Amino acid sequence: MTAAQPRTGAPDTSAAPLRPRRARAIVRSQAFGSVVLLAVVILLWQLVSTLTFVIPSPVATLTALGKQLTSPAYIFDARVTAQAVIEAFVIGTLIGGLIGLGLGLSERARLMFEPLLIILNGIPKIVLYPVLLPIFSLSGSKVVMGVLFALFPVLINVSTGVQEIPKVYWKLAATVQANPWQKFAHIILPAIRRPLLTGIRLAISLSVVGVVLSEFFATRRGLGRVVLQAYSHGDYPDMVATIVLLITVSFVISIALWQWERRLHQ
Repeated sequence: MTAAQPRTGAPDTSAAPLRPRRARAIVRSQAFGSVVLLAVVILLWQLVSTLTFVIPSPVATLTALGKQLTSPAYIFDARVTAQAVIEAFVIGTLIGGLIGLGLGLSERARLMFEPLLIILNGIPKIVLYPVLLPIFSLSGSKVVMGVLFALFPVLINVSTGVQEIPKVYWKLAATVQANPWQKFAHIILPAIRRPLLTGIRLAISLSVVGVVLSEFFATRRGLGRVVLQAYSHGDYPDMVATIVLLITVSFVISIALWQWERRLHQ
């Protein structure tokens, strides 16, 4: 072996430092982009607030939000809405996940029920609220409405994820005589974790939409009632402050789940 020949078997570590460096660059770029976007939104918000009295300035909105968050009545309304959203999200995710799993595993079930589910998903769900109201009462109807909003993203993503599992995995499971629980834990769940997380991310935001929309129509407590009352009284800073709070909470949760989802893709 001559001196010019490279040594075989020695690991090439020249590219190793590039991955952390690239990851840090991506994080910095994302942070910079988020700051720029936030600055643009605030500037546009300030501009719009000077054109109409309905939209208060960012400072007035934050001031109103600070006063609201120190009010026991407002905290109680926020707790009522949060409880309904959590219940709707959990129930909708479970029902959507189970139905999606069944449709994904059974071709006959897909042929029978998939067209009906597509039609139901296309129906504006808020039109069902007058029917749900006398059946489930005030508090129950808004949870059911949140469930209707939340279950379809989970259902569709889980069903699609199961259908896209390679057939070789099922043949391997049959070869080793895996039981249903082993198939679910070692084949189905790892294969659908990314589409499931996408469905969960959408379900959280949509459950908030379903619950708050229901509180606009008939409820005694909740943030939807706060928004409606503020609008009726012309108290636009309080109205916009509550809307900003709902958007911010949903946005933060969605970003956290999206980052988790991105890590699963890496």
